[in-house]
Amino acid sequence: MLFRSIELTLTLLLLCLPGSQGASVESNPVTPVSIPAFSPGPVSLRGATDRVKELEASYDTAAASGNRREVAEQFRPRFEALASELARSESGLSAELWLLRNHWWKRSEGTMEQISIDHAKRLIEEYKTSTQLAHLAEFSYLYGRKGLRPLMEALEAASPHDQVDAAALHALGSSLRRSKDSDEQSLAREQLLRLKDRYGDLAFRDTTYGAIASAMLSPHSKDSLSVGQPAPQISGADVHGDSFQLTDHLGKIVLLDFWGDW
Repeated sequence: MLFRSIELTLTLLLLCLPGSQGASVESNPVTPVSIPAFSPGPVSLRGATDRVKELEASYDTAAASGNRREVAEQFRPRFEALASELARSESGLSAELWLLRNHWWKRSEGTMEQISIDHAKRLIEEYKTSTQLAHLAEFSYLYGRKGLRPLMEALEAASPHDQVDAAALHALGSSLRRSKDSDEQSLAREQLLRLKDRYGDLAFRDTTYGAIASAMLSPHSKDSLSVGQPAPQISGADVHGDSFQLTDHLGKIVLLDFWGDW
């Protein structure tokens, strides 16, 4: 009886399959359902990193062919929802950092600095153990000179990571060294010396924090950079990654292009 029941069940299943012999059920065409690109709400954190990266890539694509400010405002609610959904995770912090750096568009409204400072303070409190907080120092242009110092000091005090501490010292030292106030210039030198002594061997982009600090502590004099003087030695890597020095081109006409990607 057991085998006959299994045989009967299999027969009924086969008769229900589309295209099976003897099936008389009419098949209706399936209408494709449009799935929204983003749906806020509680979901699994599985693939969270990919979701943030995909949203960032979508923004970059849209911004490349449109008004970056308008596109940023269009994407802001989606990043806010994702940051809320993935709160307290590294992916959630990635979404928060996108929101933070895009406070730049509030500059013309006069609200950029305070909104950015408040946002950064919250991130320091909620994500103090993440190495991603080093990005807060990279966004130093958001906080204003008065807001930068207490924020970087709070960041250095809260984080247990050398990379974050180094980034905070670098941001504060490089900003204050341009001040005309003698006290701020002294503080800048103090920060840069600490950066060189404590974190000199740490990598920073294609160099080290030690090399950056040394350059800032011992800049070329204005006289040595005047017209008619020999150009100071410059060492670096070319577009192929090969090391070179300016003196390698001695006797040739050389065009030096100093640029920034901001």
